[in-house]
Amino acid sequence: MKFFISILMIFNLAFAKDFLVKDMRGVEVKIAEPLTKIATIDDGFVEGVMTHLGVIDKVKVIGSWSMKRDYKYSFTRRSGESYTLRGWNTMKYLHPWLDELTCINSPQGNVINFENLANENPQLVILRVGDCTLRGSNKDAVEKTISTIEALGLPLVVIYAPQGAEISTMKEEMRVLGDVFNQRQKALKLFEYLDGTQKLIEERTSKLKESEKVSMLYMGLNPNVRKNGGMATAYGVNTPESFIIQNVAGAKNAFTGDGTNVILSTEQLYAIDPDVIVLPTSNGYHPASELLDSPDFEKLGELKAVQNKRVYAMPWSPMNCARRVEYPIDMLIIAKAAYPKLFSDIKVHEFVLKFYKDVYGVDEATAKALRSEQILDWTVEDDF
Repeated sequence: MKFFISILMIFNLAFAKDFLVKDMRGVEVKIAEPLTKIATIDDGFVEGVMTHLGVIDKVKVIGSWSMKRDYKYSFTRRSGESYTLRGWNTMKYLHPWLDELTCINSPQGNVINFENLANENPQLVILRVGDCTLRGSNKDAVEKTISTIEALGLPLVVIYAPQGAEISTMKEEMRVLGDVFNQRQKALKLFEYLDGTQKLIEERTSKLKESEKVSMLYMGLNPNVRKNGGMATAYGVNTPESFIIQNVAGAKNAFTGDGTNVILSTEQLYAIDPDVIVLPTSNGYHPASELLDSPDFEKLGELKAVQNKRVYAMPWSPMNCARRVEYPIDMLIIAKAAYPKLFSDIKVHEFVLKFYKDVYGVDEATAKALRSEQILDWTVEDDF
């Protein structure tokens, strides 16, 4: 048997041919065939697509500690009770062996070790610009990273995460990854599947009159903000988060400025006074009960959304500087939080189970575990 397997491998190697793939820079990159050793520099998007394509086993080097780290977050209730929540990156849960791989980034996630990358000598490096691992805002740093990897003689495919108020560029990201693994059509169908949720939401919210639109604040509760004199953060109208709120969910971004993680004071929050608040991952996971029942936010008790208990937690998504494959879940929670009657027939806790099964090909038990890892069990408890 071993003899025939060896013959088959030799046969495959003999007829394997390298091919070219055009990345999002427009650069044609030579892809080795067979491709068995890849280094990824991103925070889980590439691995999510590779999981869908069934080629995740080709990842041998990673560039993000988000796929290694056990995350915990605690806060104290007004009663004095300490409350702790934990979760993992979905890729770490699905592929715990990623934790055993070499990570070429610092634990802080801001310094790539090129020497380690060179020593690993992967056949291909896939770099996603715009993730927390390599943010796209510093063009000099991006160019230096790209030129350094290329100077090592390593084939490099570059994709760009959505920037500004558009997320449709993810289709091109998936096209590139599909081409790398000779599965373009399957990758593009994945985008169509994800895009289906956006279209469904837009269909239901597109006819809302201006007078019917609620104001929503995408409100980060990073504890470091309070240490520096602020109370919370907001996302401006030029961000993908605002695009989802305004262009997909049909609500109004309560914060009308520009920028990401803009620090707001208590007075500024009362001036905004949104109808609805959603709490994203912001240097920790933040359940609705933290805003409603923590002494840290007692001063915000008179906000309209707090008074009406229209506060919702987003999925636990550590190092989520750019949308990953799970972004339709974000969209649906935002839309249903804004207009519960319009989406009364859709249960998020059921939606996510089907989503995980369809995208990652997992069974019911694993889908439920993923729901817990994204700390979405509150959607079951509230039948949301």
